[in-house]
Amino acid sequence: MIKNRWLLVLTVCIVGVLSACGNEESEGEADATEISFALDQPAEHIWVDAVNEFAELAEEKSDGSLDISVHDSASLGDQDEALEGMQVGTTGGTVSVEPVSSYVEEVGIYGVPYLFEDEEHLETFLESEHGEELDELMIDEGFRPLTYFMRDPRQMSSNQEINSLEDMSGLNIRVPESPTAPDAFEAMGASVVTMPIDEVYSALEQNVIDGQENPITQIHSDGFYEVQDHVTISNHQYQAGYLLISESIYQDLNEEEQVALEEAAEEAQLYESELLQEEIEEAYNDLEEAGVEISEPDTDEFADAAAEAYDGYSEVIQEWIERVEDVQ
Repeated sequence: MIKNRWLLVLTVCIVGVLSACGNEESEGEADATEISFALDQPAEHIWVDAVNEFAELAEEKSDGSLDISVHDSASLGDQDEALEGMQVGTTGGTVSVEPVSSYVEEVGIYGVPYLFEDEEHLETFLESEHGEELDELMIDEGFRPLTYFMRDPRQMSSNQEINSLEDMSGLNIRVPESPTAPDAFEAMGASVVTMPIDEVYSALEQNVIDGQENPITQIHSDGFYEVQDHVTISNHQYQAGYLLISESIYQDLNEEEQVALEEAAEEAQLYESELLQEEIEEAYNDLEEAGVEISEPDTDEFADAAAEAYDGYSEVIQEWIERVEDVQ
């Protein structure tokens, strides 16, 4: 009888220990902070790849206390919806640039065609005191830049050849909604159409629009070259996309988690930079194999025409144009 009683006690103890271990494990798992990143780019886009890399690195560096999910193809909404969600803390982050200008007007300078001379000029500006000031302005609106991802310059794709400014006349060209780019394209003679990026492919396919403008890598990843016969190397816009996290979510993290995010972002930026060069080469090869005609016109007349729109921009944008031009 005594022996059986001791066996019963021992069994209860063992079950209790195992149960406690299980509870600790469950509590540990529950403690992981879930952060969702909402992107409207397709799964094949270089930024989606870079954010997935960032997510894995952040989870590793935080020892699993951060659980970051990446949702592409606007499955959680477009960039505008992502930014709205970030302000109230329902969306964790995104990669964006032009749409941010709805909250921080100064960010609209990145949509000014022919403002940045080349990639080096853009990076110098991003790392300058002016770039840091833009970071603070975004943080004040609830968007914290963790890093930026470079893009290859924006080019034009169309259903007819564009070799001169005259060829632009009357073409229905889709440009992103921003306080600057539409006016510049109108100054270059185009009839501007704005629409979400996920509607562009079908609009091109159905000839609702004659063309659009994006980096070669996006013309490739979004398949625009499948429904367009011509690409014009206009290099009209050098741009980067900000990897943004909701400021309210960021402030809820402990210091170790914040450091993990920042270190992961820094490494993801290097990863994206290397990947970008591979993507550019692959994109050009695929476009040529598909029979897309690529033209390289003298862009001086395009730049001169676009600059005529500058005087019509707001005082804020004009001030920041001067700042960009002063950075060398």
